[in-house]
Amino acid sequence: MRHPALLLTLALSFTSAAHAAPAQPTVQPKAQQLAVFKVAALASATVTPATLLASGVTAETVTIPADYLYKRDLRVRAYDLDAFLKARIPDIEALAAQGAQVMFWCRDGYAPMAKLSDLLGRGGLIAVADADAPADVRWPNAPYKTSVLTAPEIGNYVVWRAAQFPAKPQPWGLETIYVLPAGTALKK
Repeated sequence: MRHPALLLTLALSFTSAAHAAPAQPTVQPKAQQLAVFKVAALASATVTPATLLASGVTAETVTIPADYLYKRDLRVRAYDLDAFLKARIPDIEALAAQGAQVMFWCRDGYAPMAKLSDLLGRGGLIAVADADAPADVRWPNAPYKTSVLTAPEIGNYVVWRAAQFPAKPQPWGLETIYVLPAGTALKK
């Protein structure tokens, strides 16, 4: 049995769909993009006291001139970023030659990215403490914008022997370094 009203309704719905404007591509929310990056990572290195120790890299005391966060010369206890990455990700130089990206994943969700080849050999350090702080203080509080950061929030802090922010990312609260495929970028 035929149902003319049903056929007409179906025909109109297909006709209007065919003439509708093409769908605009949707951009995933930042959190969803970052989750995909973490899964698609070529390699990663978690930054903890245990992994820093296991890397075999010796901590050193370095003065960072005009530190971005503390706004003064800052003596830090730090580990060489290149040496840490080479110890944790043996093919790091080959990945850099392929154009891989690095994402610094921080505990507050901040995740700056840069080309791996722009970071290797540039004096990067993973600072773990203020070398001049009292023995029971890892980091003194640091005023930042409208708040004050405490030692747990600062945690592992990426600093540079010479380059200053914004030339190089200087994230604090660093938890994991992800190596991503070439061309990976957040879409806004």
